[in-house]
Amino acid sequence: MRKLLGLAVLALVPAVAVRAGDEDKYTTVKGQFIWDKDKGAPPARMVIKPTKDEEVCAKDKDFKTEEWVISPKGGIKNVVVWLAPEPKAGGPKLKDLPPFDAKDFHPAMAKPAKADVEIDQPCCRFIPHIVLAQEGQGMVIKNSAPVPHNAKWTSQKNGEINPLIPSGAQFKLPDPLVADRFPITVECSIHPWMKAYVWVFKHPYFAVTDDEGNFEIKNVPVLDGKLRLVAWHEAGVAGDWRMGSPITVTPKSTDLKSIKLKTKE
Repeated sequence: MRKLLGLAVLALVPAVAVRAGDEDKYTTVKGQFIWDKDKGAPPARMVIKPTKDEEVCAKDKDFKTEEWVISPKGGIKNVVVWLAPEPKAGGPKLKDLPPFDAKDFHPAMAKPAKADVEIDQPCCRFIPHIVLAQEGQGMVIKNSAPVPHNAKWTSQKNGEINPLIPSGAQFKLPDPLVADRFPITVECSIHPWMKAYVWVFKHPYFAVTDDEGNFEIKNVPVLDGKLRLVAWHEAGVAGDWRMGSPITVTPKSTDLKSIKLKTKE
């Protein structure tokens, strides 16, 4: 049964000096997503049983299902997290949260550090499982495995392709990525258990949780001290996750501590 979390980043560029007195205009937002123990034991990862290229798959020491990757201490990996301004009170009912205004970006976040984001297929998995990008970046799909792969790319605003990628080759999407309100899926028809997700944002204030469920988003504009924290997990989230959860941010540092996963019943 598909489940999700309904709330829950990364600094894309190195630090850039800001004018004296402007430091209080920005903050670092961090936290940790953890499994809700009230829901019982977390789902276990299962060893994948390949139906093709078994010898190649056997070289992967972490050849397991990736829907739930939870550390021994309960931290949840691969939660996609992003921020948005708090909607103005009394304004129109919104289907999505308002975007950050580019004029509010920290100078270090004016453009991504890298022109392209990448995903590889070194064995019989897409690595990384979750790719995050900012609008305007390019997308490169690699195949460093000794066998061919394909990359069935399905999206709302970034087209649909399905290139065959020979061993040692790569494929670059012809157009820069465009922000999308839904995740892009990438699959391999040759190895049907393979799947990954790509999220493309209009702004730079996003992250994906690490092995221990931690995330950190740097150089976030404080604005009036009220923002929304939004999260997505491939298994599903309870509630109106797209509108996120209100948070209060303070200059320089905002630690949200532990956030329990809220799954659908």
